[in-house]
Parts: sequence; structure tokens; C-alpha cells
Amino acid sequence: MQLALGQAFGITATLASLALAALLAACGDDPTPTPQPPAPTPTPISATPIPATPTATPEPASQPWQAFPTTIDGYARLVEQDAAGLESMIEENIETLNEAIGKDASAPDAYVKRGAARVILYAYTSVLRTDADSLLEQAVEDFTKAINRDPSNASAYIGRGEAYDQWNQMDKAFQDYEAAIKLIDESLSRDSRNADALAKRAYAYSGMDEYDEVIQDLDAAIELDPGNPWTLISRSLAHSWKGDIDAAIRDLDTTIRFDPYSVTAYNARGSHYIDVGEHEKALRDFDKAIGLNPNFRWAYGNRGNLHHIMGDYDSAIQDYSRAISIRPYSVAYRNRGNAYHGIGEYDKAIQDYDVAIDRFPDHPQTFVDRGDAYFMKDEYDRAIEDYNAAIGLDEYNAYSYYSRGWAHLLQGNMSKARGDFNEALDLGHDSNEIANALAAVKSLEENG
Repeated sequence: MQLALGQAFGITATLASLALAALLAACGDDPTPTPQPPAPTPTPISATPIPATPTATPEPASQPWQAFPTTIDGYARLVEQDAAGLESMIEENIETLNEAIGKDASAPDAYVKRGAARVILYAYTSVLRTDADSLLEQAVEDFTKAINRDPSNASAYIGRGEAYDQWNQMDKAFQDYEAAIKLIDESLSRDSRNADALAKRAYAYSGMDEYDEVIQDLDAAIELDPGNPWTLISRSLAHSWKGDIDAAIRDLDTTIRFDPYSVTAYNARGSHYIDVGEHEKALRDFDKAIGLNPNFRWAYGNRGNLHHIMGDYDSAIQDYSRAISIRPYSVAYRNRGNAYHGIGEYDKAIQDYDVAIDRFPDHPQTFVDRGDAYFMKDEYDRAIEDYNAAIGLDEYNAYSYYSRGWAHLLQGNMSKARGDFNEALDLGHDSNEIANALAAVKSLEENG
């Protein structure tokens, strides 16, 4: 399962759950564009939906914190209500939970809720804060305290698995997911018609990339509770992970029939319409999502992607700028940079790539994009520096070698150009393009 904007903000690590993957994917994980030197033209990233997972409506609570989400899927659902203000809301929840735990440190549920808040806060803000790792460390401590107080708490194991997952401690993450599944299996053996338990087990299976099991459990949950839009959205996401976009769209159609005000469903369906080339339908869905929630920044980002695909760079720039004005995030800057590149505004493109790299310096494609912009400005030394940085982050990216080869060629360094073109060929770059590039090397060597 790749994140990604959404997640988030260009993250490409394996993700833990339906909800977290959905939120981060909305923020954007970047597919590789394929501009062609010597006139590279980056293509937009594929629009990525932000579906979420099933979230039961909280029962009336005797204390305010008891109504807070117990798992991060609850926070993913709240994104739809106020995408711009999620960070402050989570921080306020953590403060309230700190007070509750200070008064009564014995209740495991409070630790689960605080751990969930910290995990989603990390996912949402990690590239913008210096204490990001401490959030995961604190989340693990919270879930561990909950498990020590209640060893049968499956949500605590899932939450700790998510924290370990983001921490790239995958062995520990899988152990916790498996422990959660075992507990849920025991629960379902006593009551096989528990839709919430089936959805929770699907949630755990998704952390292990077991998509067939995810869909099987969600099928059963939907059969028991066919009107739950969040379960349908979750299954739609699972179908999309498996590449069955038609099935994903069908689930979102059903979701919208049950809940015609679901911003998440319209945004997700619009993204899938892009996948199948239904651009007019995609535009209607993004317009609908924005009409329902003018602060839903991901719908602006996705609509910007659509405008970019359709060649309307000015409209794309307007949408990316609107998304950034709601809340800045690196993928929006990178995509706006690509749109500026599309209209030949290379200096503005580089400014946006600079911001994207500053916010998320570990994403190789943004270095490639900036290198392409420098290439177009005939600044080959700076282009090569960026291609070098991209290769340092991803040594298997054929396009980075191919682009660097053209930069070397135009500097007159035929040996390095030939080496890069051959490396790109070995890594799978289009053989016809490589043949043309090597022919150019040979011609220049022979004719000067």
C-alpha cells in the first residue's frame, strides 16, 4: 500500500490502515512524470482520492473526551468536516485527554484515544514540525499502556501497529496487526454478525496489505449493514488498491445514494473518473465536493490535476493556489510548479519546487522536476545537481539517468552521456528513446 499524499506530503512508506492511507493519499504521493529531454515537460500527478474507513457514531458521553475518536479512522472522517482546521482540533483533543488521564490513569480507552490522536497528528504535520518522531514514540507508549491495562483491546494493538508502521518498524507493526486479528477472530467466533468487528478486522488486514481479506470482511460488514457509507468508501479504496477502478466507482455510487452530501465520496469518485478518462464526470464531482465544503483542499488539488491533464494550466494553477491558501502542503507546490512549467514559467516553477523540497526533501521526483526546469533554462550544471540528488534518493529511476544524460550531452561530455543513457536502458527506459539519444551522442562525436 503506497501513500501516499495522500499521504502524506509525498510519503512513500508502506502505510498501516484504510483510514491513514486514505488521509495521506489525499495529500498526495507522486507518480513519476515522463517529460522528454531536451525539452522536458512534466506531467501532473495522478489525482488520488481521500476515502476513509467506517466510523461508528459515538454514544453520548459522560465526559467530553469519551466522544473523541478511538482510532485514526475517526479523525479521517473529521477531515471532511473541516480539512483546514484538523491540526488544531487534534491538539485540543490531546490537551483534553492529558487532563483526563491526569485525573484517572486507569482507563485504557483514554490512552487509545490519545495514541490515535498522536498518530494522525504525525501523519498530518510530520514534515512541518521538529518533534515529529516524539509523537510516534508517545503514541507507542500510549497504546502500550492501554494494552497493559486491557490485553484484549484490539484497537490498541491496531493503533500501535500504525505507529510502528509509520516508524518503519514493520516486524513490530505486523506482530500487532496479527494480535489484533486474533482478538477480533475470537470476538467473531462468539458473534459472527458483528459488522463493527468485521470492519475493524478489515482495518487490521489493510495494515498487512491483505486486500482480499479486507474486501471479504467489508463484503460481510456491508451485507449486515448495507447503509453504512463509510464501509462502502473503505471497500471502494480496497478495490482501487487492487486496480479494480470500476468496482471502486460502483461503491462510491452507492455511497452517494445513501449520503448525497459526502464530500469524501464525490472527491474520491472524481479521482477515479480521471483514472478511466471520464474527465467531464470528474469535473462535476470535484465541483460538487467544493460546493459542499469550500475548505476541502484536496478537491481543489484533484481538480487542479484534472485541469492540468486537460491542458488548462491557468485553471490548474488557480486550483493549486487555492489548496495552498487553505493549508500549504508540498505536493500542491510541486504540482503548481509542474503547471508553471507547462506554460513556460520556469522561474515560478523553480520557486514552487524549492518550497516542496524544503518541506519534503526526501522525495526524488521533485528534484527531477526542478532539474527539468533548470534544463529548460539551459542551466545544465544545476540540472545535473538535481538529477544527482534524485538518483541519490532513488538509484533505480531510469528517467533521472536519461535526463542527466541529455544534460551531459549538451555540455559536450559524451562519455558521461553515453553511460547515463545505457544505465537508463538497463533500468527499463524506452529503448527507442535511448536509441535516438545514443545516435545523438555518436553524431556529435563524429561531427563535433
